[in-house]
Amino acid sequence: MKEFFSVIEVAKLLKLSRSSILYYIKAGKLKATRVGKIYIISQEDFGEFLQEHKSKKKKKKYKEATFDFKG
Repeated sequence: MKEFFSVIEVAKLLKLSRSSILYYIKAGKLKATRVGKIYIISQEDFGEFLQEHKSKKKKKKYKEATFDFKG
């Protein structure tokens, strides 16, 4: 497996846009290293990002909608 991923590779793996990945990087949610004009994401940092988002999705619970059909 690769040790580093480009922004475009991460975007394709997550089925997101390149700008979404750059947003996560600039917001500090996805660690990346700037090399010249590009960012590279290490395999470890990408794995941490996936674990963090996986756990956040599990914590989100939607309240069931209840409807009152009394006329």
